[in-house]
Amino acid sequence: MLPGLLKMWMLKIISEKEVSGYEIIKKVNELTGKKPSTGSVYPLLKTMQNEGWIAGKKLPRKILYQIADKGKSVLKAHNSLKDKYAERISRSFSLAHNTFEDLHLVLIHNENLMNPLMTEVSKLLANGIQPHKIKEILNKTIGELQKLE
Repeated sequence: MLPGLLKMWMLKIISEKEVSGYEIIKKVNELTGKKPSTGSVYPLLKTMQNEGWIAGKKLPRKILYQIADKGKSVLKAHNSLKDKYAERISRSFSLAHNTFEDLHLVLIHNENLMNPLMTEVSKLLANGIQPHKIKEILNKTIGELQKLE
């Protein structure tokens, strides 16, 4: 499981209600079918606290985590960018469908190119990289790709 994605899933879970680390592990397992280790979840919780994304409230036998204003901003930025990318991908597939008779082949060939890109963008966003920096690099990359034509 990619740490950047895990971090964003955790932030999303924490944004819905106060939860303990154990509850986060259970919820991620429910959502993804993969149970994250305590060795990955608890250090990320500590990192998110240090970054001001979440706050922890100590109880006698556990810590309950809640989202902070900074975490809400990070989640909002991530969701906004995610929606924009989903819309662009949808338009690209629609164009491919209208252009090519066999959309299935187009998707198979492009999936191997797009999935690593989407994964990397999600990881960068989850690690707090500003969306405008990512967009700047993607625009340069698009320019280089256009030179291939």
